[in-house]
Amino acid sequence: MSARHDSERRGLEIQVEPKGHMVPSDVRSIVALNLHNYGSGRNPWGRLKPNYLEKRGFVEAHADDGLLEIFGLKQGWHASFVMVELITAKHIAQAAAIKLEFRGGDWRRAFMQMDGEPWKQPMSKEFSTFVEIRRVPTQSLMINGE
Repeated sequence: MSARHDSERRGLEIQVEPKGHMVPSDVRSIVALNLHNYGSGRNPWGRLKPNYLEKRGFVEAHADDGLLEIFGLKQGWHASFVMVELITAKHIAQAAAIKLEFRGGDWRRAFMQMDGEPWKQPMSKEFSTFVEIRRVPTQSLMINGE
């Protein structure tokens, strides 16, 4: 899942148990993966060293560990360098479930994508908009609401 936002016009917080994580102001795109690869087989989370994992409270990422890796991309150049694996993305959190909270702002929608399917998420100036990602006991299917 990725979500683009303008951090100067709206706030974005990722709720991860037991605490929330503010998205750094230089991050323009949020990505949550449950697989190693992204964008034609790239590994934006990277192969992190054990001391870095321990310092940040992360564990080594595996597709079957039940965790999402949540990271950010700053600008187009940053995403390009991540995609050619010169650098890694900005690590934000690892969690079994996350809740994205978009707070206020001047924009009427956020551009999102899940499993390759894009959509425009309506936003409100007065109220927060929430997007929750968690494991459910049954498979789900995205359908067009029209």
